[in-house]
Amino acid sequence: MKLSVIIPVFNEAKTVEEVIKRVEAVNIEKEIIAVDDGSTDGSLDVLTKLVDEERIKFIRHQKNLGKGAAIKTGLKITGGDIIIIQDADLETDPQDFYELIKPITSGETKAVFGYRTAKKPASV
Repeated sequence: MKLSVIIPVFNEAKTVEEVIKRVEAVNIEKEIIAVDDGSTDGSLDVLTKLVDEERIKFIRHQKNLGKGAAIKTGLKITGGDIIIIQDADLETDPQDFYELIKPITSGETKAVFGYRTAKKPASV
């Protein structure tokens, strides 16, 4: 089982590298796809460095199109069995991936939606 982790990025230069480090620390086979959505704060420089280090796949929107558009763009190049959207703002912890995917890997459900105030992921 392989995860595709899509990280929509808009002006997150201060946090995006740390988020990617935390995603990398998750002990599950994965690909990390960052989609810069027209950032103007230096996020592009951080992401370019990470691409050069071959730590992430990267796509860039020339202008801000919104989080939904960034996710759609990332979906076009995913190769994983399960797709996770990870915000770049450090609000959610990638260590929650283990619990988040359990209902999928156990065959209980095909989709799980987590939200920031939940203690446990909510499954559909």
